[in-house]
Amino acid sequence: MNVLYLHQHFATRAGAGGTRSWEFSRRLMDRGHDVTMVAQVRRGGGVSRRGRHEVDGIHLILLGGYYTNHLANWRRAWQFIRVMLRACFLRNLPARPDVVVASSTPLTIGVPGWILARRFGVPFVFEIRDLWPEAPIQLGVLRNRFLQRVAHRLERFLYRRSDAIIPLSPGMEDGVLAAGADPAKVVTIPNASDTDLFDPAVRDRALLDRFDVGDRFVAVHAGMMGPANGLDYVLEAARVLHERGDDSIRILVIGEGGTRQRLIERATELGLTNIDFPGSVVKQELGAIVSSCDAGIVSFADFPVLATNSPNKLFDALAAGLPCVVNSNGWTRPLVVDHDAGAYADVRDPAQLADELQRLQRDPKLRARQGANARRLAEQVFARDRLAARFCDVLEHVAGTPRNANRVLPASLREPLVPAAGVPLVDAEAASSSPASSTGAATP
Repeated sequence: MNVLYLHQHFATRAGAGGTRSWEFSRRLMDRGHDVTMVAQVRRGGGVSRRGRHEVDGIHLILLGGYYTNHLANWRRAWQFIRVMLRACFLRNLPARPDVVVASSTPLTIGVPGWILARRFGVPFVFEIRDLWPEAPIQLGVLRNRFLQRVAHRLERFLYRRSDAIIPLSPGMEDGVLAAGADPAKVVTIPNASDTDLFDPAVRDRALLDRFDVGDRFVAVHAGMMGPANGLDYVLEAARVLHERGDDSIRILVIGEGGTRQRLIERATELGLTNIDFPGSVVKQELGAIVSSCDAGIVSFADFPVLATNSPNKLFDALAAGLPCVVNSNGWTRPLVVDHDAGAYADVRDPAQLADELQRLQRDPKLRARQGANARRLAEQVFARDRLAARFCDVLEHVAGTPRNANRVLPASLREPLVPAAGVPLVDAEAASSSPASSTGAATP
């Protein structure tokens, strides 16, 4: 099977940023498929030259232009449109595709995905990483009422013409269905944990020497630094700790984005020495750094649509065996709380984040228990191989369905991958020694 995969923000482990499309492409190739990736030149992606490349066996077509999260909103919109138009007229592909995958955001990447699928007469799979246009509307980025209506119509148009839709969280699935998608074509595949890269076994405090943390308790937020991440909240928590006279906790905010410089200046203005913004780190190095910290922080600004997000930083921290403090009142709250893998701190009250960090710092047994539960979640629920297998199964199913047939996904492909709130995980070690396992009975 030849897969044409459009993802504007493609990155490898040699770069910084989410690597889902690279990881899934590798699993597709492991199953004997060929992958052509269409992306845009971006800083920190791991490949930065326009043109055609071979990257880890992937045929990579990098389109011109330049994207970074530091761009003004109108410049970012122009880059979205530019990539959309150029991708629509792709020629001389390495092979005729059997299926086309478009990974949003931005929403506009769905347009060339649909057009190319129509041109070649093959299925179109739409992967939804964020709910657009609702996210830019709620964040005040897309304010023009006419453009809002156009964007909503485009969203509904693309959903109706997709042969399969892959949202990244239960909340995104709800949003996709509310916009009119056919439930029989929707399968949620969340972001994943790279348990080989983020691993408590590689913990090495010496790796944190560059951040001058000494023997302090280290909490890490590793990811984008834009308005959606609401990192003023984390800064205010650091301020609360400073005002309490607690110098035992250090917060690392690793990443790049439009708010980083302002946050650095604000921390300096407040005289805070317990929070640091060291910039981005390539994914290959990030695993060992995060695994050497003591807790993970997952922050989002207080907008309802952001509660649907599927944050890489959470799944990285889970794999690293870190208890995670989340401030989003969406699906990630019951995920960490119900499985005793961390805590929830109200996004409107930074003191709650400070409280939770102090609680973890002062209670090593709590930290160890929640860290072990976090790693178990990563291994049993969010392991990359498990989720990539479902992704590959979906593509193989739609590609193998006749063109004039109704490409409804079978129930087996639409079974939830994320445990429902309140459903405990089975302890693998306990299960292996239980009477049920010894008699070959299925584990629930």
